[in-house]
Amino acid sequence: MKLRRLRSQPGWYEIMSHCPICGHKGWCAIDHEQSTVHCMRVPSDDYFDSHMGRQYRHYLDPDKVPKTKIEVLLVDSVDKKPDYHLNRVYRALIQELSLSSFHADHLRNTRKLTDDVIGVRQYRTMPGPDRYKIAKSVIHRLNDQSDLLGVPGFFVKEGRYGPYWTMAGASGIMFPFRSITNEITGWQIRVDDPPLELSIEGVIKGEILQELERNELGKRRALCKVVIQDKTLEVILTEKDKKLCYSKSNQFIFSIELKQGQRYWWWSSGSKNNGASIGGPIPYHFALPSPCLPYWKVGETPETLIDCSEVWVTEGPLKADKGADAMLKPFIGLPGAGAYSLILEPLKQLGCKHVVLAFDADVVTTPEVERTLGLCAEFFAENTDMSLSLAMWDISQGKGIDDLTDNGLIPQVSLMLE
Repeated sequence: MKLRRLRSQPGWYEIMSHCPICGHKGWCAIDHEQSTVHCMRVPSDDYFDSHMGRQYRHYLDPDKVPKTKIEVLLVDSVDKKPDYHLNRVYRALIQELSLSSFHADHLRNTRKLTDDVIGVRQYRTMPGPDRYKIAKSVIHRLNDQSDLLGVPGFFVKEGRYGPYWTMAGASGIMFPFRSITNEITGWQIRVDDPPLELSIEGVIKGEILQELERNELGKRRALCKVVIQDKTLEVILTEKDKKLCYSKSNQFIFSIELKQGQRYWWWSSGSKNNGASIGGPIPYHFALPSPCLPYWKVGETPETLIDCSEVWVTEGPLKADKGADAMLKPFIGLPGAGAYSLILEPLKQLGCKHVVLAFDADVVTTPEVERTLGLCAEFFAENTDMSLSLAMWDISQGKGIDDLTDNGLIPQVSLMLE
């Protein structure tokens, strides 16, 4: 298990490998004794709200904790700078980045966005090589290389001729996160090639040794080490080709599947020298209909441009952007469905009276998500006098609010909390 010390929480570590509760990397934390996990994704009855969002406590059985080697990553990271500073640096970065034709085609053809919308929303491409040149150009615009210190995504690397600034992250489409005052406070990257992961159940262990060339159908492949009881094998697995094993009496023994991992990642550099974590707090994304954006001044809330007494809430920046354009309403894109505590104060500042939750259509059929929805209603009931409604539609009409509106439909809105 790879861990990174949390300077703000002595005795606690961010889990840089897979969380034993949710199976994802990043955000979640574990204590020094490995007895308690603060998971950001899987709800429990024991939780607390922090600057990172809602965290759920899970207590591990010491007899069942995996006996894995603990590797504590020692990095010289720094605290994240205030929003006004991040905005200054990120807007300079926008001037140095472009959107590749490959990513523009994806946004046009798959996401059904017009060129005008793509341009005004300032989506960008995280490039591959020579990122240090972009960092150098950003410094030139800002006049001082120390301006990159404390800005998530940038870090210092040791080179042949000494240290230099460069940029972290996988290649992909970059989506800016805006505050209610139009400050760009962070980015998420939709990575082109998500990391491969093994999904394993039953009496089997495995790990990916290396990714191989894609097969003739374009599917990704990997050489994997598999341990079945006392036998160790090296096998080549193909993406989405699930292997199942049953006994002669038709009893399930194990399954293994090669899958693409997480597609959306924060642009962050908290695990690198002179880098900064995206947390403290995690950004939310406030989206206005695209015609409003040219008139929205940095540092000003948008009540003169649009009625903010009703704000819609979904998950992710792109769904918020598309929802705002389709519904002509202000939207907030949460970094995760359980991070609703992050937006309480922004909603109050906007004078919001009615919140409409527009999560994916499986919100009432997936137990974990349904539970999160109940906790969200409880949170708003205890902390505000805003009314709360749920936007609903049949999943056959589209999974997310973006899919639904792409099909020319709008959701039904049902009052949850008056």
